[in-house]
Amino acid sequence: MFRKTFAEINLDNLTHNIRVLQKAFPNRFLCPMVKANAYGHGDVKLALHLEKLGIKQLGVCLIEEGLLLRQSGVKVDILVFRGFDAKGAKAILDNNMTAVVSTWDQIEALEQVATKKVSVHVKFDTGMNRLGFRTEEAQKVFDRLNGHAHIEVKALCTHLYIGENALETDQTSAQQLHKLNKVSEVFKSMNVFCHALNSSGILNLLEMEQKGQQDKNHPLYLQNWGLRPGLMIYGYSSLGHPPVASLKPVMNLKSVVNNLREVKAGETVSYGAKWTAKRDSVIAVISIGYGDGYHRLLSNQAHVLFAGHKVPVVGTVCMDYLMVDVTDVVKGDLKLYKDQEVILFGGDLKGHELSADELARQAHTISYEMLTSVGERVPRVYIGKETP
Repeated sequence: MFRKTFAEINLDNLTHNIRVLQKAFPNRFLCPMVKANAYGHGDVKLALHLEKLGIKQLGVCLIEEGLLLRQSGVKVDILVFRGFDAKGAKAILDNNMTAVVSTWDQIEALEQVATKKVSVHVKFDTGMNRLGFRTEEAQKVFDRLNGHAHIEVKALCTHLYIGENALETDQTSAQQLHKLNKVSEVFKSMNVFCHALNSSGILNLLEMEQKGQQDKNHPLYLQNWGLRPGLMIYGYSSLGHPPVASLKPVMNLKSVVNNLREVKAGETVSYGAKWTAKRDSVIAVISIGYGDGYHRLLSNQAHVLFAGHKVPVVGTVCMDYLMVDVTDVVKGDLKLYKDQEVILFGGDLKGHELSADELARQAHTISYEMLTSVGERVPRVYIGKETP
C-alpha cells in the first residue's frame, strides 16, 4: 500500500459472532448474508472463511455476486434472492446455486431452462411489499409446483420489515410470522421448512432464550424459524439497546496522518470555509474522504480516534482527505505525529472505541450504510486465524 488507508477485517471476531449463533441454535437453518461485498468486508474472503466454520449456505442478492463466489472456489449452497429471467435462471442452475422464487415469471423462467429436478425456496410477501407472492396466492402457488417435473420446493421465506419489534406479540413481526406459518400449512405435504429471522429477529429470539422465556405460543416459537443473519455477524446490533449477544465488530477502518498544519485563529479549513479556527490550532490531514466512502455529511459532525483520543472532524470532508483538530492532543515536536494511526471507526489495542453506529447517527443513516459504503479503493487487510 502506498497510501496507508485500509479496512482491517478481524476473522477471529467473525468466528466469534458465528459461534454465538451456532451454539445458541445448533439445529436451525443458518444462512449468513454476504451480499453487497459481505456488507463491505470482502465477500470472497469471508465466504471462504464461513465455509471453514461449517456454514452450509450463504445468501446473496445478485446472481453476479454468487458467480464471483463460485469462481473463487466457494462450494456451499448459495441462495440468490434477487429476481431473474430465463438467462439468469440458467446461470443459477449451471453454477449449482439455489433460486429464491418470488414471481410467476420466475417459475416460468426456471421451466424454460431446467432439464432436471432443481430445488427452490419460495418467498412470500407478508407486509413489506417489495418481493414475494402474496399470501393469498399460497394455494395457487402450491398447486402450480406440487408434483412439478422439474421444480421442488425446499423452503418458504419472508422478510421482517421491522424486526426490532419481534418480541411484541401484537406488532408487525408477529403478524408476518403468523402469516408465513399459515402459508406453510398449505405446503405441509411438501415437508418444507421456513426461514424468516434477520439479525433483529434473531437478537430478539436470543433475548427470550437467555431470559428463559421460551413460549410455544409466541410467534418466534411457532416454528424453528431459519436464520438469515446479516449485520449481527459483522458485530453490530440493530435493536438500539445493549446487545444480548457479545458481538464483536469485524471491521476497523484505519488511516494515518498525511501531514500536520498549523492554523492561526481566524483562518479557515477546507472547501467552502465551513470551519474557522477560534484559536491557533493544529490540523491533521487524513488520507481518506468521501471517495472512499467516508460520508461528506460527517463534515464538522464526527470524530476520529487519534492517539487514543476522540478528535473532531473539521471543515468539509473532501474526496480524498479529511481534516481533524488535534490541538488538544499533540505535544512537542509535530514530526512525532507523522504517520500517526487514525481510526475512522472501530477500536485500537488499548480498548478505545468509536462505533460505526455513532458515525451513522451523525450522518443521519444506519450502520449498514456506513459499512457497505467503504469503497473498493480501500484495501481489505485480514487478520486473525485463517481456519477455525
